Amino acid sequence: MPVVRIDFPRFSKMVGAEREKIIDRLPYVGLDIESVERNSVRVEYSPNRPDFGTDFGIARAMKGLLGKETGLPKFPAKPSGISVTVDRRLSGVRPFIACATATGLRLDDEDVRQLISLQEDLHNGLGRKRRAVAIGLHDMDAIKPPLSYKAVGPSFRFRPLDSKREVTVVSILKDLPEGRAYRGALSGARVYPVIVDSKGTVLSFPPIINGAATRVTTKTRSMFIDVTSMDGRAGDDVLAIVSTTLAEAGSRLGTVHVKYTDGSRVTPDLAPTKMRADLGLVKSTLGMNLTTKEIISSLRKSRLDVKGGRALVPRYRIDILHPVDIAEEVALGYGFDRLKPDYPASRQPGAFNDFENFLDSASTVMAESGMIEMMTFELTDAPSLYSKFSRPSSERLAVMDPKSIDHSVLRDNLLPTLMASLSGNVKSDYPQRVYEVGRVYGREKGGVSESWQLGCLIAHAQASFSEAKMYVESACRLLSGKEANAHESTHWAFSPGRCAEVSVAGSHLGHVGEVKPESIEAFGLGVPVSGFELNLSKLFELLK
Repeated sequence: MPVVRIDFPRFSKMVGAEREKIIDRLPYVGLDIESVERNSVRVEYSPNRPDFGTDFGIARAMKGLLGKETGLPKFPAKPSGISVTVDRRLSGVRPFIACATATGLRLDDEDVRQLISLQEDLHNGLGRKRRAVAIGLHDMDAIKPPLSYKAVGPSFRFRPLDSKREVTVVSILKDLPEGRAYRGALSGARVYPVIVDSKGTVLSFPPIINGAATRVTTKTRSMFIDVTSMDGRAGDDVLAIVSTTLAEAGSRLGTVHVKYTDGSRVTPDLAPTKMRADLGLVKSTLGMNLTTKEIISSLRKSRLDVKGGRALVPRYRIDILHPVDIAEEVALGYGFDRLKPDYPASRQPGAFNDFENFLDSASTVMAESGMIEMMTFELTDAPSLYSKFSRPSSERLAVMDPKSIDHSVLRDNLLPTLMASLSGNVKSDYPQRVYEVGRVYGREKGGVSESWQLGCLIAHAQASFSEAKMYVESACRLLSGKEANAHESTHWAFSPGRCAEVSVAGSHLGHVGEVKPESIEAFGLGVPVSGFELNLSKLFELLK
């Protein structure tokens, strides 16, 4: 979790509250206190609240809860007169750029430290290690507009940040720490993106490093912000967070005209997002019969507003995506410490769900057998599920517009994700015996089916069908009190002649066998692997 250091004297001036009040209210803003020192406190914030990446953003939220400033913050932005022309040759390299200006700054050392910390947190989170989004902060007084976001060749030279001489972009990628760390974001590029002004001064070589000429210091009074990205929406989100943070730091924001070959636009767009304010949903979600006035007051304390039946969400709140999120903001504004326990009317005592108990029993049985439990993602990559096992992928349940190819398909078996886990632990000692109790999905007429499975893999030099069969028979006996039967069969994960169907009381539950050598090789494993997978949902039905 990212961490922000808050200086008490500085923060007290921001929010108009004393040290003890600040410590008391920080958890109710949605922050976890990591440590408290004499003059500061370190707080962890959730990555889904990147606007909390500085004390400026936290102070903005705190002032709302304390009633010092409520309602939608306003961030007026006037045209700066600066334009940026985008080279169409960057369309396949890093196509999008969004910019803003911030003037009237009076930065001290702590301001600069907070801004640099925010920049790095955004790079690592929303920016996906700068692959998706990269931010450049520049001293605007060193810039002569108009600007160009253009493509250059590998021999292009400039003086990067913290360097005493000009070097080529290729040398930066090969020799500088920043180049080696982030060159993967430009892998395969034939041209490289740079931002230059009308005099040829290089502001940035995104997403790698800024130029030395526009370095930001405590003497910086006007700042130019560039955000380059592979996804225009993500870039706009990041620019909204950075520019509104600078506005909270006391600057005046300015817009920039970005010119593409097929059109143009003005950035940043800080207009609030409108979302349906479903008051009934708020009441049912929170279990509270709040009045409309109380709901609106609570939203205003969360720095939102309501107009014409719609909630107005500030542009930097990119985490608010659904009307249920509005209900959460009502709860935050109302105050979690004001919520009272409401005991159910029923006198019937609560009890654990029988199926959940059964799943826990399955996990206990495997753990007591010396197995290590794994918890893998239900969304995985298509190669692990299909091509590495030579399976057809026509029936796959794919995610529309996935954020990552590593999480693009719903798994229909546990064995592939367990194999992927073993492939990530090839340097660990053998034998390795792992299991997982997890949910898998399949196609059925009219929709998607779900079932809970028990998967197990055994990896070491002597891993065999017999060892896997011993474990599956033991598991079935302990979970059902009945003996398992194994009959020769075939399965896409296991070698022919080394596979059996597992059944209990005449009901087919799964397969056991030795994993095919070609699949073992595809996952980069160097030892034999055997295992099994059982349908726990079906086994539980047999016990009723």
